[in-house]
Amino acid sequence: MALIIKEEKIEYPLAPDGLLDALLVDVVDLGELDTPWGPKHKLSLVFELEDTDSEGKHFIVTKRYTWSLNEKSNLRKDLERWRGSKFSKDELESGVDMEAFIGLNATLFISHNESEQHEKIFANIETILPRKKNNKVVFYDLKPSGDYTRVVERENYKKPEEYAEMVNS
Repeated sequence: MALIIKEEKIEYPLAPDGLLDALLVDVVDLGELDTPWGPKHKLSLVFELEDTDSEGKHFIVTKRYTWSLNEKSNLRKDLERWRGSKFSKDELESGVDMEAFIGLNATLFISHNESEQHEKIFANIETILPRKKNNKVVFYDLKPSGDYTRVVERENYKKPEEYAEMVNS
């Protein structure tokens, strides 16, 4: 008698596209990951959308960045656009605490893009903007739903160097 096991394709609900209100719920240090340009220290911003799926759970969307605040870096461009001002020389020299952004509201522009490699459609964060309500910028209006657990608080948490080693091998 044969015991046949097949790969189960898990379908996750796709977050809607367009301009969506969100809340930053996590900043994840991914460690040094291999890229086509050599190893780069990476981090991921994790947002919880105000929108929910058919089961009432808030959509979670992420964007990965190189760990850099160089003037040409995508992270710096997104953070400055989001907060509505450029970083001062002093802020850049002393460093920016990414944990301080957790809990801040944002408006995300999300687009749907098809991945030929995975034959799936993904919801990608294209732009992070300040959230406005009644034409005023609001940073603390949305509250976390409690559905999301920060990566560092999870039982199976791997330190950045352990995670990078696992992904790179």
